[in-house]
Amino acid sequence: MNSAKLPCYPLCFLLLLIIRTNAQNQHTFDSEISFSSANDAYVVWQNSDRFYSYGLGLKLKFKKEKMLGLQKYFPKKEAYFFEFGLRLEGYTPTNKTVTPTEIQENTITFDRPYAGLSFATFKATYAFERSFLRGGVLLGVMGPASLAGDFQDWIHDKVTDDPVFEEWRFQVPNQLVINIDLSYAHDFIPKQKWIDVYGMFNTRLGNLYIDATPTLGLRLGKFNKLVESVGMDNNILSTSSGIELFLQSSISGSLNIFDGTAQGNLLNGNFEYAIDELNTFSTTLTQSVYFSSRRFSMGIEHHFTFGKVVPEEQHVYARTIFKYKF
Repeated sequence: MNSAKLPCYPLCFLLLLIIRTNAQNQHTFDSEISFSSANDAYVVWQNSDRFYSYGLGLKLKFKKEKMLGLQKYFPKKEAYFFEFGLRLEGYTPTNKTVTPTEIQENTITFDRPYAGLSFATFKATYAFERSFLRGGVLLGVMGPASLAGDFQDWIHDKVTDDPVFEEWRFQVPNQLVINIDLSYAHDFIPKQKWIDVYGMFNTRLGNLYIDATPTLGLRLGKFNKLVESVGMDNNILSTSSGIELFLQSSISGSLNIFDGTAQGNLLNGNFEYAIDELNTFSTTLTQSVYFSSRRFSMGIEHHFTFGKVVPEEQHVYARTIFKYKF
């Protein structure tokens, strides 16, 4: 049976019922747990497994009146929250296999190396009338100790029946990674309904990434203000009646100084399979759809990257997010 031809009336009725029920309740929640999964295999019109191969993440957001004493530095803030996160990521080249001859003659080359990451994050977000500021720190390990390669091999072997690549043994060597992450976003037309334009700037500094990224974005549909929106990962600040259903599009350009997943160690450049030269400028187009109700939220994002790490290379991956407030 072709499910695409089934009537959509029950789904529409359920959605309207959720919106009507939630509109009667103004209760806010103090905590939120979320799970996200990214993979280029989620892009239905392509069949690839390369570059940013996959990512899995778990976050816990919470409101707390005092933490680290940072709230005193932002007297004009309207709300704020904190979050802890855990994440696992895997990066693979286009040419995944290596022949015995290449090993024997030491002629192995990759367009980008295998790299695995596992890390924890802590972030704080401070919301103002039409903007928000987010800062955080990342601490983790890159290399075989991350177990990213082992996890992908297990999934391929036990779940998806895809090839298992022994070439993970050529991945970026073990090292501790630490990064600082700062973001600022501003709503340009906060009083408009059903359409919104915003700008954002993000910079990362550490021995994993050094880059800077400005972004221009557009929202179309029913959405909360920017500082309370699921599209900005801020919906823990919204009231329970803050129903959202909207499309979000953005374009960003990145100035890339260093990428440890492609270049190895920042202070020791002797990784044999590091890329020859990092592409210093890349662009990303993102197309997303989000839904947020009283407790549950979800999003589906498609990221189109151009020149990320490797000049003139294009890559597409998708990310799904599920959230629950309590």
